[in-house]
Amino acid sequence: MKGAIWRWFALGAAMLGLLAACGSPERTPPPLPVPTATPTPEIVPPMPLYDLTLSLDAAARRLSGQEQIVYPNHSGVALDEIVLRLYPNLPQYGGAMQVSQVLLDGQPVPASLRAEDTALAVALPRPLAPEKSATLDLRFDVDIPLKEEGYVLFGFTQGIWSLPDVYPLLAVYDGARWHEEIAPAHGDAVFAEAALYDVTLTLPASLTLIATGPVVGQVDAGDGRRTYRLGDGPMREFAFLAGAGYRQTESTASGRTLRSYYLPGDEAAGEAALTIAATALRVYEDSFGPYPYEEMSVAEAPLLHYGMEFPALNLIGLSLYREHQDELEDRIVHEVAHQWWYAQVGNDQVNTPWLDEGLAEYSMAIYYQEALGEAKKNTLVNQRWLVPYQVAVENNYDAVVNQPAAAFGWNYEVIVYAKAALFFHALHEELGDETFKAVLRTYADRYRWKIAAPDDFLAVAEEVSGQDLDALYSHWILNATGAYPTGARAAQGAMVTP
Repeated sequence: MKGAIWRWFALGAAMLGLLAACGSPERTPPPLPVPTATPTPEIVPPMPLYDLTLSLDAAARRLSGQEQIVYPNHSGVALDEIVLRLYPNLPQYGGAMQVSQVLLDGQPVPASLRAEDTALAVALPRPLAPEKSATLDLRFDVDIPLKEEGYVLFGFTQGIWSLPDVYPLLAVYDGARWHEEIAPAHGDAVFAEAALYDVTLTLPASLTLIATGPVVGQVDAGDGRRTYRLGDGPMREFAFLAGAGYRQTESTASGRTLRSYYLPGDEAAGEAALTIAATALRVYEDSFGPYPYEEMSVAEAPLLHYGMEFPALNLIGLSLYREHQDELEDRIVHEVAHQWWYAQVGNDQVNTPWLDEGLAEYSMAIYYQEALGEAKKNTLVNQRWLVPYQVAVENNYDAVVNQPAAAFGWNYEVIVYAKAALFFHALHEELGDETFKAVLRTYADRYRWKIAAPDDFLAVAEEVSGQDLDALYSHWILNATGAYPTGARAAQGAMVTP
């Protein structure tokens, strides 16, 4: 491996300053520094470091990669293994990732597949002590599925390559275990720590690249191919979209560069998407605190009328640019809110999905209040959340909010999104606007680039407000008025807006 990952250490303590500077809206992140000598093994980075070299063979529908990961053990306990997630092997992704080489600090080590081939456990010859780091080098290939029109988060469809998490990604160790759960198709799949990324990606030159992280350089790679250099962080994952037909428009908001990518014939919706995203960025910075990146993209993607969030990248379904344009604004402002509630403040999206989804949903009410007024906000609360939840109660499919995604079926959206949003709405009404927004800003500041649990949010809310909120929290999050239905209908599942 080329060892470029160590260039991040050229800034030394300045990297720690980068993390602290994320609290200021005026932050200007440093450019990728030039490589320097490899530091001693005693230097432990504050978060994982990924150095990726990826190459897409479009004709073979295969991506080949090399990866170096510097993993710092901040768990507080000695580890006898490091676990990586192979998300392309998920049933709902339909890809096939094969890891052909695993080196630990330059030496081959055994590794075994687990969790239905979606986890790779790397055995350590000696325990990795707390506050020490290990360096993994891997080679891998990913076969990319060809899919028909429909909801395609991972794969090749309609001339578009949608490839999130197309590399081995560190699992989360919580102090007791590695998280290897397989998320159901109706929930978000990825649970990851924030990390720094340095990516070299080679694609056919005819494709437009849309990715997490800014392009900091590109060169002609010959044979009709182009190589891009991307680097940014902290980010919870790297994802990219590529297609031959994309068009682009851009503007600025709050000193950031915003880009909207859309397909031919969808120009009006593409321009509208840019305006909506810019307004959302301004409203959310005022309400929650700084947006941490210098760029943000909104891209038309093969996701029907749904959306999906990634750091600095918001994918919005094709149908929302066409027959469902009336839902375009809702979807964009929800996904942009995830730049705070997921990208910055992480949570276990597999086991406590309501924490980021409920906050992203309720952020829409703040957007509509600030951008379009009280009446629009009230319409959103009543029609999008209250009425569907009342129907759930009346028909006995209410459920406890604080459950894993796998505990839900076709009622996932109404509970994890609508009922959770109603909790935040009730909290807003209880605390008042000034205190409620102080809670959100404190929560974002305290858990930026960390992983928060529901109890963490409740503790912040009680601390900032000076109130005991257990009764309100229990009513909305821990209790249910009706029984969750079982049988064939409950097992059907439903694709929802992440």
